Amino acid sequence: MGKAGPSASPVGTAKPVALSSGGVVEYPVPGPPATPADCPPGCPPYIGSMALGGDGNVWYADNFRKVVGRVSPSGQIKQFSVDVELVGGAQTIAAGPDGNMYVNASSGGGGKPDFILRVTPAGEITRLSAGSVPASQGFGTGPESITAGPDGNLWFTEFWANRVGRLTPSGSLTEFTIPRAESDPRGIVTGPDGNLWFVESTRFRPAIARITPQGVITEFPITFETTDNTPNDIVSGPDGKLWFTETEGMGRISINGEVSQVALPQGSKPTKLVAAPDGNIWYADAGRHAIVRLGASGATRTYPLARRGVIPYGMAVGADGRIWFGESEYGVVASIGLTIPEALMSTRPLVFADAAPKSVSVRNVGNAPLVISSVRIAGLDANLFSKGSDTCSGTSLKPDASCEVQLRYGGGGPAGLQSALLEIADNGTGSPQRLSLLAHVPQCTLPVMRAGSGGAPAQGARFDVRNARTLNDPYGGFEVVGAASGVRRSAPAAPQLAGVAAGYYDGAFGWLPVRSAAEVSPDGSRYAYLPLEFPHSEVHVVDVTTGVEKVWKIKPDFWGIVGFTRQGIYLHVSYEGIGAGLWLLDPDTGAFKELFTDGIATVIDGTAAWLMARNPADKLPDVSAMGGATNEISKRDLITGKITVWLYRPGTNMVVVAAAGGMPILFVSDGQSTTYWIMSAPNQAQKMDFPFSTDRYGYLGGFVGDAYGVWVGSDEGLYLWTARTGGALMTDERVTPAGTCA
Repeated sequence: MGKAGPSASPVGTAKPVALSSGGVVEYPVPGPPATPADCPPGCPPYIGSMALGGDGNVWYADNFRKVVGRVSPSGQIKQFSVDVELVGGAQTIAAGPDGNMYVNASSGGGGKPDFILRVTPAGEITRLSAGSVPASQGFGTGPESITAGPDGNLWFTEFWANRVGRLTPSGSLTEFTIPRAESDPRGIVTGPDGNLWFVESTRFRPAIARITPQGVITEFPITFETTDNTPNDIVSGPDGKLWFTETEGMGRISINGEVSQVALPQGSKPTKLVAAPDGNIWYADAGRHAIVRLGASGATRTYPLARRGVIPYGMAVGADGRIWFGESEYGVVASIGLTIPEALMSTRPLVFADAAPKSVSVRNVGNAPLVISSVRIAGLDANLFSKGSDTCSGTSLKPDASCEVQLRYGGGGPAGLQSALLEIADNGTGSPQRLSLLAHVPQCTLPVMRAGSGGAPAQGARFDVRNARTLNDPYGGFEVVGAASGVRRSAPAAPQLAGVAAGYYDGAFGWLPVRSAAEVSPDGSRYAYLPLEFPHSEVHVVDVTTGVEKVWKIKPDFWGIVGFTRQGIYLHVSYEGIGAGLWLLDPDTGAFKELFTDGIATVIDGTAAWLMARNPADKLPDVSAMGGATNEISKRDLITGKITVWLYRPGTNMVVVAAAGGMPILFVSDGQSTTYWIMSAPNQAQKMDFPFSTDRYGYLGGFVGDAYGVWVGSDEGLYLWTARTGGALMTDERVTPAGTCA
């Protein structure tokens, strides 16, 4: 135990900072100085917390790699290994009054003592005690969050020990027990009243608490109801109140203890928040994959990240006037200005039918100048396209101002789809902005599904490839009809067909309430579905013309339909992964038989089953995967039973997700990235590139193959993939292919 330190001004007192401008800039995080033995597969970074140091750099704690990192305003990164666990939480690193950084750390549990690490600007690390472990406690004290206090000391919460600790820079510790038992304290910050404020995150009685520098604690319950009102992080806001995050919301509390809820956009999941020098609260939003500015009045402005699936972690205001955060999935630290330009292009795909020029406009919809340094044509067929007039290159667009680039198609070139990219380099997020230039597009219309909203099922639509326009199909409507059958095709189509999904388009019979062609007979006259209840004990086979259903009883299990071929309906067992075995149901008689149990079948293509397996010769570290990683793909002839290995790739997890023209399409993960490949023969695989898709775990689906290539839905829009062009973006509307183009 120790005494309080000398009186001092609160650390982190706001200094005048210029409101730096610009979109998101990313800096790759280098590998750790030493790889911990227990780091997850691939040893990715996990930047859970950040803080501005007294040296003008932003510092972060990396939980997975057990490092403390230092990032200069220019993005130079230096890392220092630590020999204990770093504790994840709301705010686990902070600048101390002595110019050093302080980090919460753990010994790994088991009742062993935890620590606070003092890190000098040069990276020298000293262990300081994080409190005495109660005799009944098997997890240590659980130092969760740490901050500099108004008294020149460091203050931190002890999650497991239900205490708040006060630590002098020299390491002398005093602990204060929280009155409410098992309060689960997390975030802590110095308030505008000279006291410390922290959150009590216990789910059933959450609260915000105040502790004076002398250790007197007062608790204020959170009484408003939300979906999940568990508080996590807390900051001192520009309005003299304390703002705190919840799992799916936000609140604030006055220094008198008045708690109120803050309305956030639907789907928000704030992971971290900071009080910025522009007088606003900014928070990292995991639910909407964005950085959000929140005014004291409650008004929000959302700035989506370039990768739609990224989850921002950690947050700190840098000395450069930018907000810094981590994108752990991609191994980068990033920053964003407080005034932000945003480029909006008039179109994403530009389709040329002849030599007539076309134009694309760029408008700045942000609140800072959009500086465009260059505009160029790139990509496979760049030589077939040219720029005409260009008022964008080398210009600075004020908010709401626009510029224009004229483009021409020269003709000639190879047969089939032709594709290039227009790249606009600027100071906005996601630079260079890209636009798809297309020629020789298929002269057809593709059936697609538009996602439903507000609980409504998806809507069938038609995408006209020639003009890159999507219109709802009046016969593509579906409606919810209850848990037993899910959805049904609605009028004016007749009859009203029941199923569990919307939907797939059969050229002869129209829209069907199934997920894909795998559930439709080869001639399109019938389809099969499993009711939504688990486990499944029956298969429904529907005649499309009449709507009449046959219901065949099968042994109860977690069945999934893999294919509907001339041989019958193939099923496998799928629950938290796909089990070994394949079964065949006769749709006419209901005869149900086991075909094999020595392989895992994921896709049926005609008379072949695509299998995934684990080759034990692989000595590389296992890739994390549901049910265990599978590194080998095989083809099994369902008539002869012959099995042929098509691909073995050590250190990966592979699965066939679709087949197009007899060619399997593979999802491949190596622990660091995920890619898709298409195979034309054993050991002949071609990577399927999608230039607008940058998410590590981004959505790709549909995979409908026809004479034009493979149509693929994504977060960025609809692609047409060909072996020559790779993926060409056909529209930026998020739709899923639902049939072949005709």
